Amino acid sequence: MAKKSRKARYRGKVAGTSQQKAQPVSTKAQVNAAATTAQPQNYSYVKSDLVRIAVIAGALILVLIILTFVPALKS
Repeated sequence: MAKKSRKARYRGKVAGTSQQKAQPVSTKAQVNAAATTAQPQNYSYVKSDLVRIAVIAGALILVLIILTFVPALKS
């Protein structure tokens, strides 16, 4: 009996894998039902981060405004 070539073995593997069943595609109704039953996420920690960023940005802008009126810095 003749030895099989690698190409023939590879073709057999590819052909064997293509015979697997495909997963069913979800419908829009299933996606909408899943979205309505999902719990809302809690993003309360974002508010504190935004407040911190606003305070730092405000302080930096205030420092820049004050520095424009310092006469020693003008040439």
